[in-house]
Amino acid sequence: MRGIRAGVLSAVFFLALFFGLHWNLIVCVLLALGMFEAVYLLGAPKRRPVPPSADMREDPGARLKEAREDLEAISRSMEQIEDREIKEGSVRLHRTAAGILAYLEKHPDRIDVARRFIDYYQDTASSLLARYVELQNSGLNTPEIQKLKEDVKKATAALNKAFEQQFARIMSSEILDMDVEIRTIESMMKMEENS
Repeated sequence: MRGIRAGVLSAVFFLALFFGLHWNLIVCVLLALGMFEAVYLLGAPKRRPVPPSADMREDPGARLKEAREDLEAISRSMEQIEDREIKEGSVRLHRTAAGILAYLEKHPDRIDVARRFIDYYQDTASSLLARYVELQNSGLNTPEIQKLKEDVKKATAALNKAFEQQFARIMSSEILDMDVEIRTIESMMKMEENS
């Protein structure tokens, strides 16, 4: 429909310029093509842009529920892992994730800041450990499986580092507030010593 409307208007425009005003044929064709394109583009249905943060305004309870589910999945996998290093890594992941979740439950205003942790890091850890347990329970012991086990150890170590960085990022305002309080106390003590 948009194309028909643009075609009719540009044809009328062409005819008015060429026959009505006796303009040059090439100029009339170029102007009519420009008119067609303009009418066609302007007639496009308006898309309402979705702000990038629209899903961040969703219910904080839903985000916490998602985080709890991933934490429970990490816990289930952790209990089944037989390799000592991977088990220790998964215990650290679980402990840090539980700490983050406890903090978020007390400070739901920080859930938006924790979005990357909930949606990516914790979800990735949960999935990786669950797939490792499946592989472990298959009983296969090929060279590829051994290499994969080493890769899981490295990935678990990297995820632990990422979890800790995310926790510090989530708590950044709290850390800053405490730092300001400590500096204020130190300044007050110095002033008292000097007076």
